Amino acid sequence: MRVPGQRVADYSTGFVAAALARPLTSALQTLQWPKASIRAVDSFMKLRLAQPEARATAEQRHFVELQMPCGRFGRQLQRSLKSRGHRCTRIAINGGDLVAGLGGRTVIYGQSFADWPSWLAEFALRENVTDIICYGDCRPYHRQAIDTLKPLGVRIHVLEEGYLRPNWVTCETDGVNGNSRLASLDLNRIAPIPAPEATETKLHATNIRYAMAGFNYYLWTLLLMPLFPRYVSHRDLDIVGEAALWLRRIFSWPMRRNRTERALKIIDALDRPVHLVLLQLNGDSQIKVHSKFQSTRHFVEHCISEFAATATHDALLVFKNHPLDNGVINLDAVIAREAERRGLAGRVFFVETGKLVPLLEKSISATAINSTACHQALLRGIPTNVLGQAVFNHPQIVSRMRLADFFRLRPCKNQADYDKLIGLMRRTCQFNGGFYSEEGRRIVLPALSQALIEGMPTVAEFETAAGTGTEAPALAVKRAS
Repeated sequence: MRVPGQRVADYSTGFVAAALARPLTSALQTLQWPKASIRAVDSFMKLRLAQPEARATAEQRHFVELQMPCGRFGRQLQRSLKSRGHRCTRIAINGGDLVAGLGGRTVIYGQSFADWPSWLAEFALRENVTDIICYGDCRPYHRQAIDTLKPLGVRIHVLEEGYLRPNWVTCETDGVNGNSRLASLDLNRIAPIPAPEATETKLHATNIRYAMAGFNYYLWTLLLMPLFPRYVSHRDLDIVGEAALWLRRIFSWPMRRNRTERALKIIDALDRPVHLVLLQLNGDSQIKVHSKFQSTRHFVEHCISEFAATATHDALLVFKNHPLDNGVINLDAVIAREAERRGLAGRVFFVETGKLVPLLEKSISATAINSTACHQALLRGIPTNVLGQAVFNHPQIVSRMRLADFFRLRPCKNQADYDKLIGLMRRTCQFNGGFYSEEGRRIVLPALSQALIEGMPTVAEFETAAGTGTEAPALAVKRAS
């Protein structure tokens, strides 16, 4: 793939960085950032043009990071890969990417989205790119990158939140969720898989760190918009609209918590069987790409309609909101209105906040599009229905019947097949650790870096083992304990 004797000298990045050095450093001083951070920004910006990388050797891989989880993870992964002797470049398509990449090699892409595939293909050929790493596979820039670079022989690594969260992250080849090989495999072709030897390190909650990392990322995306006037966001709302929604969510927290407490008290007092519905974020690709539903509102209306069709009078339908919902849809009003229209007032409830486990302990079924909270339901043996393309959506594990029939019959599935799927995930794509805390990154980065370089066991290896009657292969990549 390499064009002999040719090297990228990204002069546009260098000149822009040099021009930005003084105003960006001044801005950080105004914001009273730590002096060490200011010095890092200043030195990075000023030396961006003057410090070309050494020519790659034949043994070196060249990893390119696209958009990564908000925060420090991408920067630390870059350092980890470089410490193992490989090149790593980050492509910044907005201001959040640019600032997140400080301290490493970053190339600015400021052209239009229409020019992205041709620019990226030229960059990959010129720079001998061997691998790309991206967070999610449905963002427009990532989808185009995968479709463009995979035919050129570039390896595709897709990061995602852990299928077995908390305490895990996902890294798969070519795609995740509905695009994962795990979503289309035949479990009957998979041999029994012994439990992995590695233990699971439990992490402290990272919701606040996640929120702060997201705030910083989108703040810099907003502040540096003049550098990226052609950037196209994957989100339904612009940054200002998102910020307004989150401010409203923050200030309405006491009211929402009180509503939740009232709903839970009524549910406890009624003491009836609970059918639990786990909601997705409205703009999530699990809805837009991997399901038949147009929005969370559409999914809610479908669930209430099917619940009404069961013609039963003893059970309750309880919707559990996603903890990161920004309130773009007033789900409380939508659910109340639809329940009233279907004659179900007093039997349908919306739980906005709080922990999931107490609700699961009351539930006789769980329904979702593709919520990884289904894992918690399946672990407890709760009959589960998944209405989207998902790694859990296998007939041996979850129901595929009409939702109204599922509410009535609640068929139990084979726990051994579920355990087999979990074992397969643990051996092929799940890494203990996290993106947003120092503790989580310390645990996950060594094992993940090793897997990116040396490769991970594939689903096909386990299918072959099933066909020959041999035991499943041993874990090739040691997971951090």
